[in-house]
Amino acid sequence: MNRHKLENLPSPLFAKEGYYYLLPPPLIRRNSSLWKREVRRDFIIKCRYYPEIINNSDGIALMMVLWVLVLLGIITLNYFNYNRWNSASTRNMKEETRSYYLAVSGYNEALNYLMSDKDTSFDFIDDEGNFWVDKETQPVTGKKSTGDGEIDIKITDEDSRININFANTEQLKKLLLHAGISQESAIEIIDSILDWKDPDREHHLSGAEDEYYEGLEEPYKAKNTFFDLPEELALVKGIKPEYIYGGGEGKSFLNLITTFGRGNMNINTVSKEVMQFLGLSDFEVEAIMKQRSRDAGGFRFIPQQFSVYGLNSISSNDLKIEVTATASNSKMSSRIVAVVRRQPAAKGYKVQTVYWRESAENIRS
Repeated sequence: MNRHKLENLPSPLFAKEGYYYLLPPPLIRRNSSLWKREVRRDFIIKCRYYPEIINNSDGIALMMVLWVLVLLGIITLNYFNYNRWNSASTRNMKEETRSYYLAVSGYNEALNYLMSDKDTSFDFIDDEGNFWVDKETQPVTGKKSTGDGEIDIKITDEDSRININFANTEQLKKLLLHAGISQESAIEIIDSILDWKDPDREHHLSGAEDEYYEGLEEPYKAKNTFFDLPEELALVKGIKPEYIYGGGEGKSFLNLITTFGRGNMNINTVSKEVMQFLGLSDFEVEAIMKQRSRDAGGFRFIPQQFSVYGLNSISSNDLKIEVTATASNSKMSSRIVAVVRRQPAAKGYKVQTVYWRESAENIRS
């Protein structure tokens, strides 16, 4: 066979070192057995040393097919994952909605109970923690099961805690020392609390006003009015989270304080912990708790020996309602926390909601 340069050949079959090998004209191919042997021999030699001439296109096609299969696998996997998460999200939303409205129904039940008070002169909490609006009406607190799910209702009295908006210096000092804060730090915190809630911009000796808070990494201004929530104390100079929520060597004082109400303390609802904090002896605490049994029904007046501790009320107006609900066959739980203020009306009470918080929780194990 003749060899020709690349640019001179219209129909190449094989290539090596810049040359192409051409097939001879059809007449020679039909009549020349010698040519057939030479071409066959030449073809076998070239395939032996240059197999990519035969296999290269097949390999590329195989790789393309594999890549397409991988791509389709990824798309399919993402599709199934999307559907799975979408289905789970839809299920969670459905269960959360059911539990939420179940919690709302529990809240309304508690609200109706507070408005059904037949004797507005007193309220009490018994030794089991149930809030009684009067001696006759059975409380609605506690866990209960319905055809729609389970509801847990709790009613507590904000007028059974120390109101930091009305607390004096001595009460604040005792509260901080109770939490394990040193005497020196307590003085600084007390001055800062007073500066936070007073209306002026003049700071106490160890307190803080705008110039301190505006110099922080995340600056803000002093409020210069009453606290809205107990947790707002975390914004005050010197207060650490463990003082409020507990942890470390300190004790939490969050359950002892409130920011709702006008500073009254109901002897019929105050907790043992608060009574001990106020300085009542174990004997006095036991006497108060005995009077708050279901049979006795709480105090109708305040004995002189207890009024000196700041226990100055026998009825409550600011109440916290906590409702946790879980719908049947559901693992989503909804929780509502509200503070309502009862105001005497011509018939019973009218109620104003002064605080509301709602949340959902997945309780799947």
